[in-house]
Amino acid sequence: MAGATTVSVQFKPFGVKLEFTGTIQSDNTIRLKVFPEVSSLDYTNAVTVSGFVLPAIATRHAETVVELQDGQSFGIAGLLDQRATAQFSKVPGIADVPILGQLFRSRSVSTLNSELLVIVTPTIVDSAAPNGAPNLPQMPLAPIDQKQFDTSVPGAPRPK
Repeated sequence: MAGATTVSVQFKPFGVKLEFTGTIQSDNTIRLKVFPEVSSLDYTNAVTVSGFVLPAIATRHAETVVELQDGQSFGIAGLLDQRATAQFSKVPGIADVPILGQLFRSRSVSTLNSELLVIVTPTIVDSAAPNGAPNLPQMPLAPIDQKQFDTSVPGAPRPK
């Protein structure tokens, strides 16, 4: 077909991604390269093709290298996301009437502020040690009772 336009759309992953590479130094310190990344859909820079809205992806990232002792922790923060969304509503027809129409229109603005905080605690695990693998760090919080949140679990409370 002559003159036909072909559009292809490629999926791009987005969300929170954390990459890190650890290297054990000769003095048993841990050299840790950390690369946190946060990306989200950006409809302000979207493109409309053949009636489909294709959003852009807004990405923020940081990169750092730290040296830690076994079991030491470090934190990195600052990947901020500040968004303001304005939504306009009106009653069709009557909202277009001069002066009186102002009573039949509304505008709401919602703001979202978020920040990513990453805390890393590297631990050297030597599986070749004579006494086996050491105890790994445990989560400081008790596990969540699945019955409290998942209604598909037998014995879980049903929503009212």
